[in-house]
Amino acid sequence: MQTPLPWRNGLGSTREIVRAGPEDGFLWRASIARVDASAPFSAFPGYQRWSCLLDGGPLVLAFADGTRLPLEPRMRAHAYPGHPAPLGMLEGEFAIVFNVMAARGGVEVQVLPRPLVGGMLLFDQLHTDWLIYLISGDAALRLGEQRHWLGEQHALLLQGDGDGSRAVLEGGGEVMLVKIQTTGETSTSSS
Repeated sequence: MQTPLPWRNGLGSTREIVRAGPEDGFLWRASIARVDASAPFSAFPGYQRWSCLLDGGPLVLAFADGTRLPLEPRMRAHAYPGHPAPLGMLEGEFAIVFNVMAARGGVEVQVLPRPLVGGMLLFDQLHTDWLIYLISGDAALRLGEQRHWLGEQHALLLQGDGDGSRAVLEGGGEVMLVKIQTTGETSTSSS
């Protein structure tokens, strides 16, 4: 698990879960942020963002045009543009937020927070990857003869090759599924 990096303004930290794309940037990335005080978010022109409150809050994103986006209820993904950047207005002591950013064009993303009760299927499709981030509980992922165990705050990236296989995710707790569909090859690194 990657160590959280403090923000330059000292008002929070970010732990990157996975990043895909060129080394000097990214096609998409997922991270966990801890917000300790109200602070401006960074601008990411050319990117779409999704944020989902996992713990703490309330946290409201306030945009320069007067739009307010409350990150509530917990475990609900909210989409917004990467530019202009909002002000994160923390109305509690802290907030833990799951974030995804993806470059516009060439990639489509779905952020799917779910309770995990029993099992669910993830189908392998060409140019489709699945990020599985276990928020709480325990889970196992079965892919053919392979079995991968996930504990709380662990992640696994399934890279699709289009062979039509299916993965079975079983367990109990809360999971964040991110479906990433690209139009070509990407280089992915995860922690």
